[in-house]
Amino acid sequence: MTATTRAARPLTRDAHRIARPANPLTRRRGPILGPVVALIAAAILASCGSSPATATPPPATPTIPASPAASPTPTVPAASLYPIPTSQFATPAPAAAVSNDATSAALQAALDSLRSAGAYPGVSAAVEFPDGSVWTGQSGLAVTATKAAVTADTLFSVGSISKTLVAALICRLAIRGTLSLDDPLSKYVPDFANASNITLRQLLNHTSGIDDLFDSSGSIPAALAAHPAAAWTPNQVLAQIGNPKFAPGAGYYYSNTDFVLLGLVIEKATGKPLANLVRSELLTPLGLGHTFYQVTETPTGPEAHGYLKPVSSPHDDSAGSMIPFTAEVTAAGAAGAYVSNASDLARWATALYGGNVLDLATLASMTDISQTLSFARKPFGSGYGFGFEETTLAGQVAWGHRGHLDGFWSAMWYLPATHLTVVVLTNADWADPVSAAATLAGVALTPPPAASPNS
Repeated sequence: MTATTRAARPLTRDAHRIARPANPLTRRRGPILGPVVALIAAAILASCGSSPATATPPPATPTIPASPAASPTPTVPAASLYPIPTSQFATPAPAAAVSNDATSAALQAALDSLRSAGAYPGVSAAVEFPDGSVWTGQSGLAVTATKAAVTADTLFSVGSISKTLVAALICRLAIRGTLSLDDPLSKYVPDFANASNITLRQLLNHTSGIDDLFDSSGSIPAALAAHPAAAWTPNQVLAQIGNPKFAPGAGYYYSNTDFVLLGLVIEKATGKPLANLVRSELLTPLGLGHTFYQVTETPTGPEAHGYLKPVSSPHDDSAGSMIPFTAEVTAAGAAGAYVSNASDLARWATALYGGNVLDLATLASMTDISQTLSFARKPFGSGYGFGFEETTLAGQVAWGHRGHLDGFWSAMWYLPATHLTVVVLTNADWADPVSAAATLAGVALTPPPAASPNS
């Protein structure tokens, strides 16, 4: 796309714009009631063309070790926690999700149908079942010009799903006392406007009031469109942020700038690059080898290109060395610069929301949506926690996040009542990955037909 064309088209970003322990980590697969009680108790005690579908057996349970400085039972300062609302948990579904040949075939058929009906260039999906087995399926093209098919290894831009990694890392640093969620932003980024009155917690749940870089009176989006192959630094982004929407803590407003700032906080608090910490703390211990921070890491593996309307003749949005294009990726930074594949994200969601990355008290804090629900302007679905969205999928509560950068839509959901994880990645700007994920979840939760007595 030419610079002129880009400038004429408004850049829309993010799901909100358009709408195994640190203890050590062991997988919980029992009924949901036990984890609910444990979560609540912990919070209170803390004072607050189609490719074939594949099904793989569960790997050995990975472990994320606690920091050497952490105590055997890490805690977060009492002021850092909210009790988890019990209303977030759905009644367990009567039918358990089962991985078998019939379910795999049904999932692949549903994925093919979704791609065809939506006219998406390509789509990749993964479903992790309660026993840890993972189904993966792909349909369509990663790059239309070369007719390169989507494969299980194809990397997609995952946009704001990146926030789940950053939020988890911030929480782990809080567990070991490297920082506090109630620290003022000024402790780490002193030159940012009103930083002394903004807390890390407010950045995590978008109650800071800070202007979103992809709104910002149009100055940043226009600059990205005019020079799509240019690279941006966080300081360049922050220098162009507009006036705040409200006083810190006085409302809810989804702002990618919040997570750009959290990326700087992490690096200031630890003295280490964000990508290095995410890899050493989260990706490597969990065996997630297909997830990369494009700003400072070079992805290995095939990459999908992102496509814009018109649907009848999609436009490839590529520019520079990153997907969807370098200016947008580097400006988003910690808010949305990761690429991944479906199976990595399925493992990540299951580990994080299944209790294998954070202690129960901190997970309760991450998944608490009560504060954002108290404001007139509501987040997507039922509420927002720390880099965390809650919604309803196939009739059940779902935890996770959506992601969007130009030409890509993604969704990553974990259903706590049934321990089912669903991930959908698309390279179509008009895609509806949440609806697609709901369809796949419904298929996975449908019991296979009983065998005929005569068979």
